[in-house]
Amino acid sequence: MAKKIRYYYDAESCTFEEEQITVKSVVRKVLSYASVSGLIACLGLALYFFVFEDPKTAYLKSLNQKLEFKIKEYDEKVAFLEVQVNDLHSKDNQFYRSLMNSDEIDDGYWNGGIGGAANINKSAQPEVLRNAETRLDQLDNKIKIQNKSYDVLFSLLTEKEDELRHTPAIKPVPGRIISGFGMRMHPIHGFRKMHTGLDMQASTGTPVHASGDGTIKLAGTRRGGYGKQVEIDHGGYGYVTKYAHLSKILVTQGQKVKRGEVIGYSGNTGLSKGPHLHYEIIKNDKKIDPIDYFYGDQTPDDYVKLREQAKQDNESLD
Repeated sequence: MAKKIRYYYDAESCTFEEEQITVKSVVRKVLSYASVSGLIACLGLALYFFVFEDPKTAYLKSLNQKLEFKIKEYDEKVAFLEVQVNDLHSKDNQFYRSLMNSDEIDDGYWNGGIGGAANINKSAQPEVLRNAETRLDQLDNKIKIQNKSYDVLFSLLTEKEDELRHTPAIKPVPGRIISGFGMRMHPIHGFRKMHTGLDMQASTGTPVHASGDGTIKLAGTRRGGYGKQVEIDHGGYGYVTKYAHLSKILVTQGQKVKRGEVIGYSGNTGLSKGPHLHYEIIKNDKKIDPIDYFYGDQTPDDYVKLREQAKQDNESLD
């Protein structure tokens, strides 16, 4: 096979000259090819990294997306807990503390205090972590305040339960009210005078029930026209109840009784026009209208009827 001869154009002589292969020319060509190949390789790598990402960057981006998703998920959970805790606080202030006649939790105290580690330099943390930590501290503090509030309310409820048991709250007999509290015509004396209780319809022998828990203060007869009577001291809450004109007494002085327990039977003893029960409530040594203390066993409609009966300006039975 004949040797291939290469020619090149010589600009000085304006002729084609036979190309002579030398070490210098070979090196020049190799370097030229290498430069072009390197440039192409660099451009290729640059294009690859521009369009795609290196593995490390891709991994970090993927990890960052997962963290952002978790942060959003935790943020939603914290927001839900914040709503729940604030709802508990609202019910506490508007209902439970009102029911227990207790002062509301101050808004400044509720929203102010922050627990947690105060010595940590939070400024060095990312903003999302600082916000999350602040919200969690506030949430933790509110939960502690609410737990303390429930402890107080439980204590008040215990006290209130005892008070409610010892507060007169039911009708001693089922009959209607014949005469109410206030100025009434006396059937025996024949003139108007203060009627210090309620006259309730009850035929002789009707069971008379204690209107609240307490201790029998009096069981017998005293001067004053009440005939056979029972007085119940309802503990340290200032209430005493009187049940007068009884035909029979079933309890003795010093005996403990519960609300609803039968303490005697109605009658017509003492200064009385006919069989009935005279019922009084004394609060802190002052006689008050018993009509306000029948909420324990009456429907709203029945209670309204009782009040209307008690308002009638008629003659009392004692």
